[in-house]
Amino acid sequence: MSVLAATDGTTVPDRVVEVAADLAAQYGEELVVVHVIPEDVFEEQRKSSVESTSDLALTFAPEITYRELGDQTGTPGGSDDRYSLEHALRDAAGVAEDVTERTVDDVDDVEASYQGRVGDVTEEILQVTDETDPRYLVVGGRKRTPVGKAIFGSVTQSLLLEADRPVVTVMSGE
Repeated sequence: MSVLAATDGTTVPDRVVEVAADLAAQYGEELVVVHVIPEDVFEEQRKSSVESTSDLALTFAPEITYRELGDQTGTPGGSDDRYSLEHALRDAAGVAEDVTERTVDDVDDVEASYQGRVGDVTEEILQVTDETDPRYLVVGGRKRTPVGKAIFGSVTQSLLLEADRPVVTVMSGE
């Protein structure tokens, strides 16, 4: 078994990964960290990679753009290059690894793996859940008004309703 942490690369998911790492250490389980690039963000990045050779400032994770991660992992950088699904998957896994390394002090003491996905965030997290069979799914959340929940939906809410295992929600202070 494992403990699965779903991160979007922001401050709250830093705490999500920390809680998940603590659970993994407590139960002697592997820590699996996943980052999902939403389909619309991926498509915008693909479009930007062809239209501009300047800094691609499309950031979904703070402090790092997907192109910066891609450059570190061998992504082509010329204006004729397209940001491919392969690049996006590698970049998303890189975000998961980056969040873990900056969050977990003793990351070497926990067996960890990193996954990157592109698509509907809820569906992709549930797919990883099916594939890895974690003891716990750890996600971030924030307080929302009832109207906000009804109009905009919530990945966390969907995961709470659809996951077939315990979901640990780490709430933001906002």
